[in-house]
Amino acid sequence: MDLPTVLSVVALVVSIGSVAVTVWATGISKRSHEHAINVQERSDQKEFERLRSELLNQISDSRSANEKSRIEIGTLQANFRAECPAVQALMVNYVVLFTEFLPKVEQATHQCDELWNHVSSWTNEKSHAELMQARATLYRSLKDDEVVQQSVAYTVSVFNTKLELAKQQLLLSRSEAPAVDKAERQ
Repeated sequence: MDLPTVLSVVALVVSIGSVAVTVWATGISKRSHEHAINVQERSDQKEFERLRSELLNQISDSRSANEKSRIEIGTLQANFRAECPAVQALMVNYVVLFTEFLPKVEQATHQCDELWNHVSSWTNEKSHAELMQARATLYRSLKDDEVVQQSVAYTVSVFNTKLELAKQQLLLSRSEAPAVDKAERQ
């Protein structure tokens, strides 16, 4: 074998070795890329689950606040119904608390239940954009619920004050009635 043939064989072996190293490096690169994609997908899935869990907690908090308002109005309604008809007649303009606010609070509680069931059934097939849309919608709903809860708190306070005034007025009118009857008899 002469020198050019030996050099050609060596060059061929080096080329084959180079191709083998390139194929091996490509395989490593491909596995590395797949691993990076898997890590990113797991990270995205964890972030999705974290945001979904946070959303469910916010829904639960809102539902709890609505339920508290519902119980407060319900208790007040039971106390009101236990009052004598004269006190109820004096308070007729304030029963809007039971006819308007209570159904709104119950509806908000029902909506929270439906939303919680809907969000809890989500899989990670939902997109991040859909999750963010739901969070924005919930945020708006939570702000609406806060306004209702503040209105309920104010209205309950006013109702309690007016109820006490109506009771005092009724007691006062009853205590004055015997004095008037005595004055008329004399």
